[in-house]
Amino acid sequence: MINLSWELLYPVGAALLGLAIVFGLLRYYRRDRRNDAVTEAATREEYQHPERYERTEDEFRDKVRPT
Repeated sequence: MINLSWELLYPVGAALLGLAIVFGLLRYYRRDRRNDAVTEAATREEYQHPERYERTEDEFRDKVRPT
């Protein structure tokens, strides 16, 4: 059986973490910012009026532009 030492696993783990951070940053900067206002309105509606949000959730989904 191959003996993998901890010294080998630390750089591999650091590289995977770095790739995950880069992936997250790319997704964040490539998002459609036109949806931010709709997202904020839906979140505000959900927290302030949860009973009404259940009825209006589909309206918010229709306003979101696909990415």
